[in-house]
Amino acid sequence: MKTLTERIQTARKQAGLSQADVAKALRISASAVNQWEQGFSKNIKLEHFFALASLLRQDPQWLATGTVFPYVRHTQATPPKLDDPPLTSEEKALLHQVRQMPSRLRKVLLRFLRGLSDVCVAPDKPGR
Repeated sequence: MKTLTERIQTARKQAGLSQADVAKALRISASAVNQWEQGFSKNIKLEHFFALASLLRQDPQWLATGTVFPYVRHTQATPPKLDDPPLTSEEKALLHQVRQMPSRLRKVLLRFLRGLSDVCVAPDKPGR
């Protein structure tokens, strides 16, 4: 992706968010997000840019330039893969609900889902 506008739009769509979702999360107008994606806004405030990168779970360096430099920690988000299937409406609904939860509740839910996955996927073990 050659432009910032393409990277923002692709990362937003991969995250399963609408422009309105991004605007609400960043406490800005939906038209501002639209202007970023259309290339009409030449300057994005740094506070909004870094909040956007965090919301989209993207490395700010990649979002800004399209490249990730070697010194960037490996634990940071990677650019979206274009071959990833788009989120289903159920996945978008789940993601929306999870994002509305307090951090503590999200952690509890994640532990529950991992445990549920272990039970549903793993073959029955003796002693269960």
